[in-house]
Amino acid sequence: MNKGPFLPTTHIFLWDLHDVILEKSLWSWLMICLRFKRKKELMRKLDKNTLKIMFTFLLERLRLTKKQMVSEELLKAAERAENDALVELTIKACSSYAPIKNTVALMHELSDLGYIHHLGSNIGKTVLDDCTEKFSTIFTLFEGATIPFECTRSAKIIKKPNLEFFHTHAAKYNLQPHQIIFIDDKIANVRAAQAAGMHAFHFKNPRDLRKQLISHGILNY
Repeated sequence: MNKGPFLPTTHIFLWDLHDVILEKSLWSWLMICLRFKRKKELMRKLDKNTLKIMFTFLLERLRLTKKQMVSEELLKAAERAENDALVELTIKACSSYAPIKNTVALMHELSDLGYIHHLGSNIGKTVLDDCTEKFSTIFTLFEGATIPFECTRSAKIIKKPNLEFFHTHAAKYNLQPHQIIFIDDKIANVRAAQAAGMHAFHFKNPRDLRKQLISHGILNY
């Protein structure tokens, strides 16, 4: 990766959301499921196709598969099956994240230096709207966003690590790919962003990210 210079006047940050800015709590998920009062209704309306999508979605959230899913895919399957209980549970579970405080602090430091933040996440629109309201102080930091969208040519959901996701974001905001500094916890997405011409950092934790930003001259300490 190029060492820079990465200046606020020439570069913007494109952030992943889950496990970079917001972290999930498996305990919180478990409590939501155990306390959910419509479990019987959910199970009664659960067809094979929706069950398959839900199972894959859970595996992805638990990092037991490399396949990346969007909450909107599960929500649409639940809506097609008229499973309102599953829709409700999905939104509750997918919104039960907590801020990673040291990442948010880094974002504020970068904002103070003049850097602009954009969101580049595989979050679904329904859950995004819920999180935006719940974490309004974080989402006010973002001046642009790209989330999965349906390609009109193929009716296919375009999401990371598809290169079209990254090219679309650059074009939407009239940026050259090399002006974008992308941060994600999934190495497949990092490599895809690099293939699209962006600079990319693999997020492990806030402390490691700070070290990477310092080594590239973006932060001083």
